[in-house]
Amino acid sequence: MDLLRFVFREYARAFIGVLTLSLASAGLGVGVIAYINQRLIAGDTPVSALPGLLGLLLALLAVSLGAQLALTTLGHHFVYRLRARLVKRILDTDIERLEALGSARLLASLSSDVRNITIAFVRLPELVQGIVLTTVCAIYLAWLSPPLLAVTSVWIALTMAGGAWLVSRVYAHLRDVRESEDRLYRHFQTVIDGRKELALNRDRARRLFEGDYDEAARDYRHHVIRADTFHLSANNWTNIMMLGAIGVVFFLANGLGWADTAAAATFSLTLLFLRTPLIQAVGAWPTLTAARVAFEKL
Repeated sequence: MDLLRFVFREYARAFIGVLTLSLASAGLGVGVIAYINQRLIAGDTPVSALPGLLGLLLALLAVSLGAQLALTTLGHHFVYRLRARLVKRILDTDIERLEALGSARLLASLSSDVRNITIAFVRLPELVQGIVLTTVCAIYLAWLSPPLLAVTSVWIALTMAGGAWLVSRVYAHLRDVRESEDRLYRHFQTVIDGRKELALNRDRARRLFEGDYDEAARDYRHHVIRADTFHLSANNWTNIMMLGAIGVVFFLANGLGWADTAAAATFSLTLLFLRTPLIQAVGAWPTLTAARVAFEKL
């Protein structure tokens, strides 16, 4: 993605540091699952295991929060520099070029485009955490039971493929939403700049409102509703399929004898642990696609 490559080029060291924290967070998450499996599910001394579990949970909380805050802070610094660079370029651009672009496009870039990029960086930690956690957990599950991992991997791949298709529809509608925003800003500018003439000529004002403006507003409403519909569908699809994966694991373990109950319980615990990060990752993806559209516009 051009936006992420641009950020990495601008903040290479900080970006590597954030990824390192994210890997540490994922490792601690798997460590918590492994500790529960060895000391609480398979072990015989759950009381003595409680202090170690609490320590791991506190460490996971601190590192996860640190990774998310670091990535969010990095994003806000980037947006600050991006906005300043855009304003500086506007100030350095010839007036003829600015008039050719039109103030509506400039206002849309300074407001909605920069806002969409900001929202994307706020949600970016969820996507990074989901990808890193899934990768590290898959390595751990492969060590427990390769056959179970193979089946659950296919199940999760189908889940993510369905989610990716739904998200692609979100992206298509968000692109149309952005085009509708340009038209709306032009009509807003017309209303503000021509308010005196429109006040004197009510027929022209009515044509502007009922024709140009209402058409752009309806188009915006149509595409934003479709984008939200596909976004919510992607979230619910991922949620239900992750719950279904747990049922598949216990069927293969207890029904077909692929693994013992302890391994199935650990798989289910891991899937439950991954459920929220994966749903958040699917939910965060549309904000990144919107940021991609905004970045291309900028």
